[in-house]
Amino acid sequence: MRLIKIVSICFLMLFAVSAKGQNEVRKDSLRAAKVEELRKFREGLFVERLSLTEAEKTKFFVIYDEYQLKLRDAKRAFRSKWEGKRPAELTDAEAELYFKDAIALRKLEVQLMETYTVKLKPVIGMQRAVQLPRIEREVKKELIAKARSMRKKKNGPNDAAVGEGRPADERPRRRRPAGENASPATPN
Repeated sequence: MRLIKIVSICFLMLFAVSAKGQNEVRKDSLRAAKVEELRKFREGLFVERLSLTEAEKTKFFVIYDEYQLKLRDAKRAFRSKWEGKRPAELTDAEAELYFKDAIALRKLEVQLMETYTVKLKPVIGMQRAVQLPRIEREVKKELIAKARSMRKKKNGPNDAAVGEGRPADERPRRRRPAGENASPATPN
């Protein structure tokens, strides 16, 4: 009798672990599907805005994705180095180092932009290559809007949550620099 209880408890525990593992796999596959949907949406926006042909599209994304990867790695390295430290709380020596790192990051961003614009020139031409920063900003805004709409669909239309368990009126806001007014001054 005791053996049956032990075996049934082990079976239940095994079943619970298995079910949790399946839930994790399901969440990962849903996340991967959403990421893939956003990637295709992004590609479509670039193709539309840059008027890319099929041949240009293939070459463009090989070069552009490499550029984005290097840019992302540089930004992540900077953020990880300064994670948890606020510029206002740094010592003078740390602030000096932070400033040098921030300038180095900006220089690297400009260098990458120059390098990859030269690489993109034979693919899409210089006229479309110089439009890329503006188009990137537009695409980023639309991707954010699309991701938010996907999140709202997940939460349901009547849910007040914008983020994970966060009411819409409690979502984080961008901070204004000290001394900046909330609304622009209107002349009288």
